[in-house]
Amino acid sequence: MAAKHALWVGVALLTSGCLGQADAKKVDDATARFYQQVAARQYQVIYDQAAPELRDNISPDIFVGFMQRIDRRLGACQPPVKRMDFHTNATSQGFFQEQGYNQTCANGALQESVTMVLRGGEAKLAGYHASSPLLLTD
Repeated sequence: MAAKHALWVGVALLTSGCLGQADAKKVDDATARFYQQVAARQYQVIYDQAAPELRDNISPDIFVGFMQRIDRRLGACQPPVKRMDFHTNATSQGFFQEQGYNQTCANGALQESVTMVLRGGEAKLAGYHASSPLLLTD
């Protein structure tokens, strides 16, 4: 009987590991889609498809203007590189993952933090932060 319980525990652990990988893939895919939309300058589309956490905290005009400022100031950027800077948080509101990225752009370096929320099997942008000294100048 103990062997039977151990088998069920093993199956449960394997299944939860697969679900975790599937969820991680959804978050990674949503992040890749976000960066594809940034490269295509589809800032309004990004905003419209974002989670309420982002839309409730910033207006579409400010978000689009900020993204355009990044583009204007930093120029074309290389693909983002993950930093060893990530945080996860599971709440009753969803599973949140914040990941840090570095980008080398034509006019300088850009550090970013992208937060995705996984809710109802769908990953969406919940937050975005970017920093560069070039963003502080007129």
